[in-house]
Amino acid sequence: MSGSILLPLALILKAASFGLGAGAPQEQSNPSFDFEGVDAFWAIVSVLESDREPTESEWDAFFEAPGYARLTEEFGRGYFQKALQGVFMPSRSHLADEMVGDYQERGGFLGWYTPMVLDGFREASRDREWLRGRVEELKSYPYLERAADLALEYLPETTAGEYPAVQFVVFSDSRGSSPLIMGLAGNDAPSPAEEECFAGQGQDRHWPFVLLLAHESFHLYRDKVQEVEIPESGNPDYAILWTLDQMENEGIGDLIHRKRLYYGEGCQAGSGQALVMQREQLAQPATIRIMDQIFSELADDPGLAGTLGAQFQGFIPQSGHPTGLYMANVIEEELGAEALKEVVRNPFRFFALYNRAAEMNGSAPVLSSGAMAYLESLEERYTKG
Repeated sequence: MSGSILLPLALILKAASFGLGAGAPQEQSNPSFDFEGVDAFWAIVSVLESDREPTESEWDAFFEAPGYARLTEEFGRGYFQKALQGVFMPSRSHLADEMVGDYQERGGFLGWYTPMVLDGFREASRDREWLRGRVEELKSYPYLERAADLALEYLPETTAGEYPAVQFVVFSDSRGSSPLIMGLAGNDAPSPAEEECFAGQGQDRHWPFVLLLAHESFHLYRDKVQEVEIPESGNPDYAILWTLDQMENEGIGDLIHRKRLYYGEGCQAGSGQALVMQREQLAQPATIRIMDQIFSELADDPGLAGTLGAQFQGFIPQSGHPTGLYMANVIEEELGAEALKEVVRNPFRFFALYNRAAEMNGSAPVLSSGAMAYLESLEERYTKG
């Protein structure tokens, strides 16, 4: 899984134009990296820490900055304003706890996600000098070259014609959109023991960020050509198809990133974060069995798609990460990464491949014939011609 593959000619040419060959000047390593969003973040923080409400034009400058413009489409201005005021504005610190309580009461994605966002801003405040140095380092190390190589291990080799543009922001998460949005938060430098472990595996201290960038690059390359049409959000089938697609997309992406770092011989497998992820994996067979029951019920009564679909979307944890990783790992262990390449743009084929691998595995739960019949009926309706 760690071996290099032959990149498409267009990507090699792009690499050459970026100066990634031997002896190239380091400052040319990542010319598509954009740090305007990071500058905009510290500008708005400076105003908030003075306990002054930013003017409309100051807020506009923040929300229109590269990276934040895309995140604002997802979360809305109000979400960011309240989070930033709660963390950085002394007279409004109560807003942070209000946000957590409000979204946890509502449940769903923002219930577990909002504390992570707020903690990321707090960590950035604590480690701001380290982050400023990190930005300078990001300009010189050849991250894109290594990340593209890793992402393409799970994609057809004709996928990529160029390296992605990358917009950096101060945030606790990243997005595999186009351009990529890469979040920076607190000091994430590996420990001396982890660096020694990386060296023993032929890697260096940059390895965790390379893997994260590869994960997000995988999403970008994969999503350029999809075999399945996800309906509009008002469609009764939307929640189910969105979740199925997330499970495949994040599951394979986590083979690139999380599996190499946090499981087995991964150099951060003993960290607190890794232990949480490992416990999550133990729960995924039960999650898949419940998923099977939902699909079997929908096979008997497709009219329940709107109601059960919304429940299914809320039930699958963390937008598909843990369940998708469990399924993708079963496939890789039984059938290899090459098998995943064949289904990478079609979640229905991913599920069929998982079932085949689960039967071979003997321990992983196998989806019932009723559940598979339901997925096949969706595939007939939503696969592109």
